[in-house]
Amino acid sequence: MVEGIKLQNVETRAVLTLDMISTPDYVLNSVDWGSVESTHHSYKYVNQIGVYVTGTSLETRRVEIIGWVIGDNEATMTQRKSILNRFFNPQQAVDLFYKNYVLRFLPNTSVRYSTAIAENNEVVCKFSVIGYCPDPLFGEETENKIAAASTIPKFHFPLIISQTPDPPGGIIFGLRQPSLIVAIENSGAIAIGMRIVFKAIGTLSGPSLINVDTQKYFKVNKEMTAGEEIVIDTIIGQKKIEGTLNGLTSNYFKYRDLDSEWLQLQVGTNLFRYDADQNIENLEVYIYFSNKYLEVQECY
Repeated sequence: MVEGIKLQNVETRAVLTLDMISTPDYVLNSVDWGSVESTHHSYKYVNQIGVYVTGTSLETRRVEIIGWVIGDNEATMTQRKSILNRFFNPQQAVDLFYKNYVLRFLPNTSVRYSTAIAENNEVVCKFSVIGYCPDPLFGEETENKIAAASTIPKFHFPLIISQTPDPPGGIIFGLRQPSLIVAIENSGAIAIGMRIVFKAIGTLSGPSLINVDTQKYFKVNKEMTAGEEIVIDTIIGQKKIEGTLNGLTSNYFKYRDLDSEWLQLQVGTNLFRYDADQNIENLEVYIYFSNKYLEVQECY
């Protein structure tokens, strides 16, 4: 049973909270986010028993939200219905937040209100919204961040440098991670794209990220200077390469190595190694991703 959700209009950024206990204006009755159907693609030869399945695709999802508008009088009820009418627009996507997950949908219609007098009056009004999810999977609300290569700071201000430093030999300002390989766990249901960030703390050239198991890689054939940052987005439908230097962001697609693959995180453990043609010690690498789930219903 879902006791509470938060909704946000992607275009207007308006927020609407529905739950069964603490929201005085809008009360949640129920949420049905259905299930994900699949299509198995197959072929067969003459006289073959059964078929060969070549792949399986996931279809869209239908969600339905039913709630109540609560009012003290006719004017208040009219105002709160107007807020709902502006919030749910079939041309504007809505993010549905449930616990630590998010699901995006497009309303199929405007808000539907009950036609029964007992369920639609100046005190209470029952409403429903049916949505269409082009991407049927739930994502994580908070993006995961993995530092494949970074410098760990080892001091803070106020900093006192004595004549007899402890440890002997001086003060460590930063510690460089020694490993070139990082393990990333995809605990979701499907392979997903990611954002790869190359950051230069000094001059370097040809930064790359390599999948240790498949040897597929993504490489940027460019010399980077201190403070420069390159972001590669491998999420399907969002693929791009952008660079930022001195506060100016520009398209870096022309620097992509022609043999580069748009790396994906497969379900399970993924091993990646970072590299550079020159001065790899000046390279910092960060990977951002959000796992995707078929269902997130929890027991109470």
